[in-house]
Amino acid sequence: MSNPLLFLVLALALSVPLPPHAVPAETVRKSVWAGHFYEADPSELGQNIDQLTSKAHKTHLQIPKNKRLRAIIMPHAGYIYSGWTAAHAARVLSADQFSKVILLGPDHRIGFKNAAICDVTAYETPLGKINLHKDSAKLRLQPDLFQPLPVSQDKEHSLEVILPFLQRYLNDFQLVPIMVGHGDVLQISNALDSIIDIDTLLVVSSDLSHFLSYDEAVVRDRETIDEIVNLNPDKLVKTDNRACGKIPLLILTEIARRHHWHPLLLHYSNSGDTAGDRSRVVGYAAIAFWEDLSMENRDNTGAKFSEAQGQVLIKLA
Repeated sequence: MSNPLLFLVLALALSVPLPPHAVPAETVRKSVWAGHFYEADPSELGQNIDQLTSKAHKTHLQIPKNKRLRAIIMPHAGYIYSGWTAAHAARVLSADQFSKVILLGPDHRIGFKNAAICDVTAYETPLGKINLHKDSAKLRLQPDLFQPLPVSQDKEHSLEVILPFLQRYLNDFQLVPIMVGHGDVLQISNALDSIIDIDTLLVVSSDLSHFLSYDEAVVRDRETIDEIVNLNPDKLVKTDNRACGKIPLLILTEIARRHHWHPLLLHYSNSGDTAGDRSRVVGYAAIAFWEDLSMENRDNTGAKFSEAQGQVLIKLA
């Protein structure tokens, strides 16, 4: 082939656009916060997670029998602050439980409506690479709900900080990573419900109240936790400074109500219990959601948000 013809073929190939929402091959969202929120060295990171989990095992937990784990809530601060509580959520994980993890975390940095999924094929932490599940591409086909986010804009920590704990205690899972802004809780819940099966773990990344005194935070956080475990998040909807992951938490409680999942508080702490100043603390909770094995094959008849509650959520957006 002559050089001019070769150049013409290459130019034509490069000019062909990617299909809508297609992701270029081997695009990886690399760690942004390694060395800041958690260790950058793989060995040190693994050892720290193991030490935190070993400490968490000293807490007595009555793990439900004859129930299947369906979801967990984990905090996303630096491990020196929230790692102890996050490790309590890791306690209930076992290696081959799940092949897919849907991870919801709040957007702290960009500002957008509904949700976004980074335009990558994998996320990478010091512990290795996690490929995205094909359902990530499926959700991107609904760009009004799940807009594509260029990897150059993805500096969000709320998803990244959770991943090393999942990598340490789950084997060979694939990821559906979703950043959530202000938006339509019911529509997002419906979309996620369509991709949840028995091999799926739903994980919500959220801290609780921010920068209250120690005693004020304990009172407010206990109220918020009570609402979550009772699947009746009235104050979470109507008042501020309950949780930075308010919308992801509302999505989880909506799905849990539908499927009759049973929440269980695993651990609560705040930064004043670990490495922080007690005059200004951030609250953390680890909560697990369990399903009766007898419910797995039943039709979904769980309660949903009322129309009035749905309107409140839309107004908040």
